Amino acid sequence: MRRIDIAGETRAGVWVIVGIALFLVIGGLGIGAFIAWKAISGRTPPPAADEAGSERAKVAPAVAYASSLEAGVAHPKPMTEEGGPSPAVTADRVEQDQVRQEVLKRVDLMRGLSNADKDKLYVQVERARGFTKIGMIRFTQSGTMPAAAETAGLVTNLNEPDLRKLLADPTVMLIMVGYADKQGEEAKNLEISRSRAENVVKVLREKTDLVNIMHAVGMGGQDLFDQSNLEKNRLVEVWAVQP
Repeated sequence: MRRIDIAGETRAGVWVIVGIALFLVIGGLGIGAFIAWKAISGRTPPPAADEAGSERAKVAPAVAYASSLEAGVAHPKPMTEEGGPSPAVTADRVEQDQVRQEVLKRVDLMRGLSNADKDKLYVQVERARGFTKIGMIRFTQSGTMPAAAETAGLVTNLNEPDLRKLLADPTVMLIMVGYADKQGEEAKNLEISRSRAENVVKVLREKTDLVNIMHAVGMGGQDLFDQSNLEKNRLVEVWAVQP
């Protein structure tokens, strides 16, 4: 967790409040003096109705013209009383938060990690700019080599314009997360899941021109995807991570 210098922030906040108070007091005195001077001099005739109407007539076309020019232009978000943007949540942000939670769930399931190591991963996940789940490759029972049809489908996905644009950033990493079902010995399942992920990395190196860093992670035996149909847990997920 980040340590916050509360005392420093409090001192800064006090000076801001004092400055605002002084500004309002001086402004109030100035306005009071101005009103008093106007009342004494009696030189403030009310605006004529026709002049007020002509002023509105001049302003209205200008506003309409400005609105037509700004059609489709993104304006700054309205400000809250605290001075920050209003907390409008976009669909993309909600979706990204959901994906982030899915990633954190996988961190929780990782075998052989201490709590300290998991805490480090939690921090990295929270700091990451974004996550994109590219695809899944299914495996047969005890199989570790991906089928040709499965890898062909993955390569096709990777050649989609949006993904090509994403992966053109060399800092984006590809993470292959391998799984096995929960049958059999856990040590064997961990080995199978890791081999599946490593073989997907190998295939992508051979069949694509991607220069992004690729990591293979074995998750061992899991029932994350289906607790009753074990076959659905024999797979590798492919994630793109923007650090």
